[in-house]
Amino acid sequence: MTTINILQPGETGNPHRTPVIDPSGISRKYLDLSYTPDLPHPMRRLDIYLPEGGDGPFPVLIYMHGGGFVGGLKNDAHAAGYMEALDEGFAFVGVEQRLCSPQQDGSFSPEGRFPGALYDLKAAIRYLRANAAQYKLDPDRFALLGTSAGGYHVAMAAATQDISAMYDESLGFTDVSGHVHAVVDLFGVGDLVLQSAYSDKMIADPPAGYPVFLLQNFADVFFGVPCQENTHLTYFANPETWVSPGLPPMLIQMGAADMVVPVECARRLAQRIDAVCGKGCADYDEFPDFAHGDPRFHDPANHKRIFDWLREKLGA
Repeated sequence: MTTINILQPGETGNPHRTPVIDPSGISRKYLDLSYTPDLPHPMRRLDIYLPEGGDGPFPVLIYMHGGGFVGGLKNDAHAAGYMEALDEGFAFVGVEQRLCSPQQDGSFSPEGRFPGALYDLKAAIRYLRANAAQYKLDPDRFALLGTSAGGYHVAMAAATQDISAMYDESLGFTDVSGHVHAVVDLFGVGDLVLQSAYSDKMIADPPAGYPVFLLQNFADVFFGVPCQENTHLTYFANPETWVSPGLPPMLIQMGAADMVVPVECARRLAQRIDAVCGKGCADYDEFPDFAHGDPRFHDPANHKRIFDWLREKLGA
């Protein structure tokens, strides 16, 4: 079994302010690869980890971290739970993308605003497919898994994979498909108008334990203008808008006690997929008392649910 250790802030090998994965126990890996080599950017990087044995090609689980669109890392501690994928015979890829990072003057970087971060994820998918043989990846078995803000990105990437306007050709590999074959959306952000209103409510009267870094309307920060006042624009940033019959299968999991993302985001996305794609395209699991990022999402029974579902959908 693969051992995943965590480096705490201040430990050797971790220059960040958040716990990160210690990759030293994984022998087959490629770290900090630029997935836009012709247009490099310090945030457009990814890590590839391979199972200990076998020549592949391996089905691929591509992980998008959360962080309210303003933070997070491709190798943060949250990824460690899903790196069980290595023992399940999957390659695991952590992707980093442009963020709306906090600035010293209290503002947020515009770099990660919609649709920039979405373009980055799609560029990472194309890079992985273009270099699949080199890294022992199976280009016909790509799955996305995202948490929170990462859940938004993976849902959008899948829903818009046939929409040419939702790709940035300057990021390279324009002749390579950006398609994926399965998606796992865990407590993900959805409709930004819904999210913006919910964030305002939480900020006005934050519950005990509400994350300090979310004491701003991260949906508005990500979109660049107030979402609730610009519904004609946020329409194009809503995953529900782009759901079509070609959507890959999606597993959506959400906690009804989530204080960060409204449960209605997940319910509405699942209902929209059912209406457009028919029953069976979306599998929706709602947990009545789970909070945002609840540790019980990592219970062995739920991990088994996720990986059994992935194997079924990918034929892995």
